[in-house]
Amino acid sequence: MSEVNLSVLVNDDYSDRILEVVAALQAGGMKVEQLMEQIGVITGSIDSTKVAEIERIEGVSAVELAQRYQLKPPSSEIQ
Repeated sequence: MSEVNLSVLVNDDYSDRILEVVAALQAGGMKVEQLMEQIGVITGSIDSTKVAEIERIEGVSAVELAQRYQLKPPSSEIQ
């Protein structure tokens, strides 16, 4: 069980009810960090075991896990 960061795309049909989708995501265990209402995107974090549940919430069009990348330190040979 680890926490993952994700972005949730809200279905266009729910753009006027985005706050309902936010409430459902929070009830499903998501910690909402940012709501970008005009573009229909909600970002936050959730336990990795609950991602499938989030995908099934009414009004959710897509769920994308955040990608992480770590640069090597400036002192490393290759950058």
